[in-house]
Amino acid sequence: MNNTMNHKELIHSDFQIKEVEAVVRRDAFTTIHVYVPPYETNILRNLFGRENVTVFERPTKTTITPEQEYDRLCAKYGHEVVAKVFGEDDGDRLMGIVEGLMKEGQLPAQENVLEGTLEQEPSETKGAKKR
Repeated sequence: MNNTMNHKELIHSDFQIKEVEAVVRRDAFTTIHVYVPPYETNILRNLFGRENVTVFERPTKTTITPEQEYDRLCAKYGHEVVAKVFGEDDGDRLMGIVEGLMKEGQLPAQENVLEGTLEQEPSETKGAKKR
């Protein structure tokens, strides 16, 4: 008998994870600010170009339903875009990422250690790029 849990059977309720602010430059005259889970920035970068998406950390959390996250992203951006970023695996890779964020949220002591490490290292998510 296989003791590994199917990713899609992981959890059937809402869960709080950190959210980030993504500043997206859509064109020369349009800049938008969106608050999304960190993994959603990969889709934004794919759509608008890495150089047009700047990510900032936020102290707030957002609520997600892990088993519905792949479907939510497909509804928002289209299956082709989500599959290009996360693979044609019906959300298994994305669920692995969500699991990691959920575990991070369950271990507040470890989360504080990770935040301390991030503060010491320069990070793209700490501020806007200079042009």
